[in-house]
Amino acid sequence: MDTALFVGLAHKAALKRRMDVVAHNIANMSTTAFNKEKVVFRQHLVDAPGAAATSGGKISYVMDHGVLRNLDTGTMVPTNNPLDVFINGRGYLSVKGSDGETLYTRNGRMTVNSENYLTLLSGERVQDDSGQDIQFDDDDQDFSIADDGTISSNNGEKGKLGLATFTNEQSMKRRGTSLYESSEAPKEVEELTDVSVRSKAFESSNVNAIESMTEMIDVMRAYQNASKQSGGYEDMREDALKRLGRVQ
Repeated sequence: MDTALFVGLAHKAALKRRMDVVAHNIANMSTTAFNKEKVVFRQHLVDAPGAAATSGGKISYVMDHGVLRNLDTGTMVPTNNPLDVFINGRGYLSVKGSDGETLYTRNGRMTVNSENYLTLLSGERVQDDSGQDIQFDDDDQDFSIADDGTISSNNGEKGKLGLATFTNEQSMKRRGTSLYESSEAPKEVEELTDVSVRSKAFESSNVNAIESMTEMIDVMRAYQNASKQSGGYEDMREDALKRLGRVQ
């Protein structure tokens, strides 16, 4: 297959990948604490066909290098729920996943389930600063959460939210729209001098609707142009072969 066609296919594949990520961002504009993402590409050089090893002839392809998460904090949205929290600073709540593993999230929308456990609205149990599930008594009410994460009710203190920070947040792997896992051990609680919480609020998605829609239009136009160029190249090649076939 011709080199130009290979390059064109690589370009269109990269644009399709970028479109998938932009569409995913737009779909999660209303998801609590969702971080928008962008694809990072890198250049991949190969020797040009027929080029001598010492001639330096190279062909440049674009390759998907990975996804970069935007770590800007979303807008604080006030609520009337005393169990909702907005995290100030680069902290994460520790929660128990469906398989019992510890996951991390900035989604601070919480409730008390039928078994009196503090959970996210999606069902994951919230853990305290010792890694245990937070459970209330049947007669607990009038909940409040202090800036340091201490949870209280009419019966006194009930525990403290497990907050964690990480040196390399980009290495965290997404396990849902706002849940993450990390192979890196979180910092100790006493080191969290720049992290606090504010109750009766939560963090919105940091996706900007206008920017994302504009990016989607740009990617769509770029893909259409790439398709036209590929079609034009195919037409020229077909015409050249016809002309070559008429040569006597």
